Amino acid sequence: MKGSVFSLLPLWAIESMRSIRSIVDWVQRGCIGHAPQFVKQRVLMKYCVPGAPWVETGTYLGTTTKFLAARSPLVHSIEPASTLYHGAARRFRGRNVVLHHGTSEDILPKLLPELLGAVNFWLDGHYSAGLTYKSDKESPLLDELAAIRANLPRLDDVAIFIDDIRCCAPMHAHEREGGYPGLDDLVSWARDNEFGWRIEQDIMILSRSSAAPRT
Repeated sequence: MKGSVFSLLPLWAIESMRSIRSIVDWVQRGCIGHAPQFVKQRVLMKYCVPGAPWVETGTYLGTTTKFLAARSPLVHSIEPASTLYHGAARRFRGRNVVLHHGTSEDILPKLLPELLGAVNFWLDGHYSAGLTYKSDKESPLLDELAAIRANLPRLDDVAIFIDDIRCCAPMHAHEREGGYPGLDDLVSWARDNEFGWRIEQDIMILSRSSAAPRT
């Protein structure tokens, strides 16, 4: 779906075809593993901090960006691939979306000090073939979490959603794709930073309430 043939189609057609294919694949897999878009959206809305802005890594075609922008006051979306960034810039011109051109490793340390209060994070900035950006690391997840951790003292309620958590599941590092952190690393991060966690539909959800007592 990310090849040159499909790049000639209008955006709505590409999104529709991707959605249909993902639903068929998901059903064939017994509704486990990588979930279709509408399922992911339900998870995001179920566990997010209501009314809080979003920080998204990996804009891609802007499907999730559009969904979040319709349900929150502001979306910061980070996209390193020039073609995808400029396409999103045209799509969201005049909307409540701030697009950032660069890698999440570079953008987050500059962006997060500007944020206060409650924040939702959708971390989906890994390489996934096609038009998506690939640097020397396929997953910037550990860098993203380090940037979030450095800014936690100024934040209140925080919800972090990590997509494609199956890539972090194998116990041995050589079995994981593209150098992803292990699931045990993420659980340790959650515990060290006083976040609760759960996994639902291939998404890891980390949540911290400012009202919860600190140990």
